[in-house]
Amino acid sequence: MARIPLYRKAETEMLRRIKTGEWAIGQRLGNEFQLAEEFGVSQGTMRRALITLEGQGFLARKPGRGTIVAEPGDTGDEGTARPGFDRLATPGGEPPDLAVFRSRTTGRRAGAAEAEMLGEARALVVERMLKRGSRRFAQDEISLPESLLDDMDGEAAVTLPDLLSAHGLEVAQIEDRITAELSSMSEAVALEVDRNTALLVLRRIAKDASGRVLAIQVMKMASDDIGYSIGLIG
Repeated sequence: MARIPLYRKAETEMLRRIKTGEWAIGQRLGNEFQLAEEFGVSQGTMRRALITLEGQGFLARKPGRGTIVAEPGDTGDEGTARPGFDRLATPGGEPPDLAVFRSRTTGRRAGAAEAEMLGEARALVVERMLKRGSRRFAQDEISLPESLLDDMDGEAAVTLPDLLSAHGLEVAQIEDRITAELSSMSEAVALEVDRNTALLVLRRIAKDASGRVLAIQVMKMASDDIGYSIGLIG
């Protein structure tokens, strides 16, 4: 007998909760990190299940409100379905299963361009190393206005929206820019790759519903099979 994938089991259980009314229409759910713990699966597996149910109309993302239970066919007051924020995917379309390997948080003076975006002169900076399985996957730096938080636990969640949500900051808008760079010597050592290895670089700006910048993220990834997946409607 074929083994049922974990993400399919999670989808089935979430659908059961929605259809039986255990999860009511309009109910706000926990973030990916919290749901993954509740269902006993990885964050990547839970993200895939959530994206599937969102595509079917059973869940919706609302600015400033996170993921809520929706009624299929009801697009809400936004008029269109809201796509998920995170688009990193394997060739098969699955989100990579990532974990925080190490993290540290410090405060520092923001650079000129950074200060202009953050709206203040000092930044709270989270430096992380992400792993995919046993391999180092990415160097990740996240900077926030220092006035927003006294401290941040960089291991509270993997993705930026979930990390901010875990600290009481809700993301409503995301601006992404994808580029390719060659690794420097220090980056090659940190990621355990050869110097001048091609890195996929995600530069992300997260904003709240008012348009205020909550965080700036720069993630440099060393992987030959992870891409950035989007869908376009003409």
